[in-house]
Amino acid sequence: MMRSFLAVYFVALVLFLILPLIFLVPISLTESQFLEFPPRSLSLRWYAAFFEDPTWVRAALLSFRVGIGATIISLVAGTLASVALVRASFPGKGLLTAIFIAPLILPTVVLALALYIVFLRYRLVDNVWALTVAHSVVAIPYVVLLVSASLRRFDTTIERAARVLGAGPVKAFMLVTLPYLVPSMFAAGVLAFFASFDELIITLFVSGGAQTLPVRIWNDLGLKLDPTVPAVAVMLTMLSIAGMGIGELIRRRNERRYQTTTFAEA
Repeated sequence: MMRSFLAVYFVALVLFLILPLIFLVPISLTESQFLEFPPRSLSLRWYAAFFEDPTWVRAALLSFRVGIGATIISLVAGTLASVALVRASFPGKGLLTAIFIAPLILPTVVLALALYIVFLRYRLVDNVWALTVAHSVVAIPYVVLLVSASLRRFDTTIERAARVLGAGPVKAFMLVTLPYLVPSMFAAGVLAFFASFDELIITLFVSGGAQTLPVRIWNDLGLKLDPTVPAVAVMLTMLSIAGMGIGELIRRRNERRYQTTTFAEA
């Protein structure tokens, strides 16, 4: 009885999550100038319209530029923070951990307002570099969570053996620990990139009018609504699913490889 209930619950939950996509995909393939479901004829017209419109392409390139920058910042800052939080012991460690994870818990609009006030004070609104830093704030928690989890499973005797053989602490970390962390960092980087790529609210507050892809979609929803928007939404969704799927596969592969190595050594 319980298994049947859980199965029904699981199917209902999955349908609820994918239902928007079920409608979005055929709408994006319509030949008509208006949104229609079901479409009378299928076409890739609105996907081609995206690539032929320079404003859409510029918005996509800006999203990629900000996303890549935010990913680099979050990987460096998040990995260093993870090493400190997992290996060091100091007063306020729990509070510092909560601060690093807070952007996942805080309402995004609160975070966006706080960043806007700070950026406005230092005249950083409408600055792409400042926007990149703002996006890294929401990306860092993903890096901290994944890299910290990986570090906790790492067998530190391997690094200590490197120290015994003459390597300094930095060299031992770079040659022994960092290669072990690379798959987790890659998975975290993928999540961080898409956290930045999909970010809308913070961008609306601090971009000063610069249009990333989510902002362009948002603005188009207010001015007009043609099937280009569903086409872009479908491409974004497919890109996010592919990126996160690759990241998760790499993370699981690394986890299995480490478990296999550990059991073999045991």
